[in-house]
Formats: sequence, structure tokens, C-alpha cells
Amino acid sequence: MIVLRNLLLAILLLTALYSQAQPPDGQGEIEKVEIEIIRDKQITLKKAERNFEKIPPRPAEPIKPAITYDLVNIPFTISEYNPSIRPLRAQSEVLPRLNGNYVAAGVGNFGSLYVESYLTTKRDRNKWYGAKIYHRGFSTGPVDDKNSASSQSSLGLFGTSFGKSVTTTGEFNYQDVGTYFYGYDPTEPVNRDTLRQRYGIFDLSVRFENTKPADFNYALSGTFSYLQDRLEAAESDVTLRFQSDYKVKDHRLRLDADYSLIARKDQAIDAKPRNLLRLKPAYEFNILENLVMQAGFNIAMEDDTLGKDKSVHIYPHVRATYALTGGNTVIYAQFSGDMDKVNLHGLAAENRWVASNIGIYHTNRSIDFSGGIQGKLAKKLNYEAGLSWANLKNFYFFQNKAVQPEKFDVLYDLGNVKRSNLFASLAYDQSEKLKLGIRADYYSYFVDELPEVWHRPTYRLRVNVLYTLVEKIIIRTDLIAQGGMKAFDADLGKTVTLDNAWDVGLRLDYVLSPRFSVFAKGENLMGQEYPSFLGYPVRGIQLLGGLTWTF
Repeated sequence: MIVLRNLLLAILLLTALYSQAQPPDGQGEIEKVEIEIIRDKQITLKKAERNFEKIPPRPAEPIKPAITYDLVNIPFTISEYNPSIRPLRAQSEVLPRLNGNYVAAGVGNFGSLYVESYLTTKRDRNKWYGAKIYHRGFSTGPVDDKNSASSQSSLGLFGTSFGKSVTTTGEFNYQDVGTYFYGYDPTEPVNRDTLRQRYGIFDLSVRFENTKPADFNYALSGTFSYLQDRLEAAESDVTLRFQSDYKVKDHRLRLDADYSLIARKDQAIDAKPRNLLRLKPAYEFNILENLVMQAGFNIAMEDDTLGKDKSVHIYPHVRATYALTGGNTVIYAQFSGDMDKVNLHGLAAENRWVASNIGIYHTNRSIDFSGGIQGKLAKKLNYEAGLSWANLKNFYFFQNKAVQPEKFDVLYDLGNVKRSNLFASLAYDQSEKLKLGIRADYYSYFVDELPEVWHRPTYRLRVNVLYTLVEKIIIRTDLIAQGGMKAFDADLGKTVTLDNAWDVGLRLDYVLSPRFSVFAKGENLMGQEYPSFLGYPVRGIQLLGGLTWTF
């Protein structure tokens, strides 16, 4: 800028001198002029300092973001009533599985001790196996303290191998169930040792099936079960089962078959082996785009000798399923029949206080009709409603013995028992935030030869709710209601109606960390000692608290 300024000054000076030298008329010679430019200041620029040293590279460090998972996976299912399972008894604990494995323990009133563990490997493409342990015991009960104690323990081993073409599954289970015949007259003296009953049950099973769905799908399984009680009763059950379906164009051929060999020994009975073979071929095809038909027949061959029933039974099998427009609603109907297997395993699971030397025979379900509707009311809200009607031969009921009322006989109606069932259910599933299940059943029975329907409820209601209140608090509640059961009271000499049952359970889980959580559980919170069978009231309010470790 300074150099430019000096140059402009010089040009202006020259211009002024030139204008003064010009004559008035614009003619003349140029005079000699000397111009001296004096620079009194020298401008210099400082030499820039340059640093050519290279910046050393920063060593790479692995990025390890702190990611933590707080996952809660709680099994939650609603299943229909199975008469081989007593729904009103305490069930196994359902735990929040924060990780794949867990150990839980707790204590409660009635001298209750609870231990449960689930151990498993991480499932991969080749194998998956694990073990489970369970124990729940009560040192006292609702009648005469220790004379109504009970316990249930189990050990299970399981595993699955995933092959390219065949998947193999194996399982071993052992159960130890202890109870007392506490349905006696409390005014009479008893020998506590004679009241004890204990069941030891173990079963071993294996299953083979094709790994990937194909035109021909199959599953072959075998099970061996053995039961022995403290009263010298024993039963073994070997069952082989085959299931298959074969695709023929747009149709399918189905074939299910199973065979059971049952051998039993009791105090005074050395029963002959019982055989049951069932074959169920069926053809599945589409009549219309949304109408699927399944037609076939069921064949049952058995050697039970109760009544005048034949040894070979043939039942028709027809099933129709129609999907309404949109696919959210399905209407179904089925007309069929079958031979229902009855063994000591099932009777003892339904009634722990069954007597010795009882007769055991299969139930002939000669006619079985069912129909209903199922679908979605909303994206996460499913429903189902329907009815069924069946004609049953050799259907069994429990009745208290006249001499020993604390034990139960198994009575069979040799005629035709009519059973109907009207039901409705709702299921809502919003991930782990909210799960809701409701099922209501109404039953009616018409007996042929027996005077009354013993120990069969006329209605049953089940409600299950799981709700995550906040991230670390999980609430579960269960409601079971049933009523209408009748029994014959030998002391009164007449039929009585048992009290209705209202059983409310509540469980609270608080997650302390990804590995530890505490729980508090209450069962039968209404405190109603309703009878499960005549003379056998359940425990009142049951409280349980403990800790769960997951890993």
C-alpha cells in the first residue's frame, strides 16, 4: 500500500509541472525538470518460519462402547383345561429370564422352601442342551399341621442336535411327589406313617424329525415312563408315535399312528399288559380358495375288557376350516372320535390321593363334535369361542371310599356319558409391557348308569396378567375360579356340593441389576380354604419371597 501511494504522488506532481510549462497558446518547448523521489522508510517482510516436522500418527484404539442389555423373557401361555392336571394346586414358578441361565431360591409360610434352576447352552446351528431343577415343599398344611405336608421335586435333562436333514431331541425327567392322606376324620386317632404317600416318576424320550420343511415331513418319537408309589403300586408305559404328511400337488396326505404298551402291578393286582394301537389317516384338500377340508378316519385297537365294548373301533374324521375375507377370522368345525388313553400316571397326576388296586380302563370317545370361531379383534388382540359335544363310554369319576374316605375309588359309567363344553378366550400381547389372557369354560354332564357326576366342575375361569410397571418392576397376577363340583359324603349318606373356589395369586419382581432380582409372591390371597376334593381343603394365604441370580 505504501509503494502504491508514492507512485500516485509522483504521477500527480508530473502532471502539475507539465501543466505549468505549457504556454498560453499551447505551443513551446519542454524545460528540463529534475524530480527526486526520496524513500525515507524501507519496507521489509519478515521471513516466515516454516516447520517441516511431520506430526506423528495417533495409534489406533479399539472402540468399545459400553452396551448393556436388560432383557426380560417371561414365558406366558394360556392353555385349555386338561383333566390330567389339577389347575388349582400351586404351579411351578415362572421367572424372568434376564439371561439364559438362572438360579432362584425363596422361603415362605407353612414352612415353605423353594429352589429352581435352569441351565442351558447358547443355541447354535448344531446343538442345544441343558438341565432344569425344581423343588417346592411345605412342612405343614391346612389339616393337622405336619399330617398335611407336601413336596414336589423334579430334575430334567434335555438336548437337541440339529443335523442337515434330521433333528434329534432327547429328554430325561424325574419327579418325586410326596403327600399325605389328610382327608380323614380329625376326631379319630391316626398313625401318621400310614398316611404317607409318595410317587417316584421318571420318563425318557427321544424324537427324530426332518430339519427343514419339505414335501414329505415326518416325526418319529418314543417314550418310556415308569411310576412307583409308596403303596407298592407300579406302572410302566412304553409309547411309540409316528407323525407324517406328504404333499401331493396342492393337497396333503397325513398319517398319525401311535402304540402304547402299559404294564401295571399293585398290592393285590398283577394286571396283564394293556395294548392300545391308534391309526389316523387323513386327506387334506381345498374345495374353495379359503375352504380347507380334511377327511379320513381313526382306528383304535385295544384289549381292555370293561363292559361289552369291542376291541376294534372305527371313527369318522372330518374337519373344515374357512377363512373369511382378510384372513383375520377363521371358522372351523370337526366331527370325529377316538380312544383316550387312561393310565395310573394320569390318574395320580389328577388326584394324588387315589386308592390302591383300582380298575383302569381307556375311555371310548365314540362321538366328538366341535366348532368355533377364532381371529383378531385388533393387531395384538386375539379371540376364540366355540363349543364341543362328546359321547363317552367308560368315562371315569372319583368318589371317596366308604371305609377309608381319605382315599378315592375310580368309578366308571359303562353307559353313554354326554359331555358338552362352551368356551371363550381372549389374549392380548404387547411385547413385555403387557400380556393378558382370559379363558372361560362351562361344562355339562349327563350320566347314564351312575347316580351323579362326581368331582367334575361345571364352570372354570382363568385370568393371567403380566405388566411391566417400570423398566425394573414386573407384576403378574393369576385368577382361578371354578365351582359346581359334587361329591358323595358317606358320613351324611347324601350328595353334597363343594364350595366354589376363588384363588387369586400375585407376584412382584424387582430387577436389581442385569444379574440379580428379588421377588415376592402371594397365592390364594383371598384366604379361602376351598376343597380340591371332598375332605381335602387347600392351604390358605401362602407367601413366598426370594432372590434370583441370572447368568
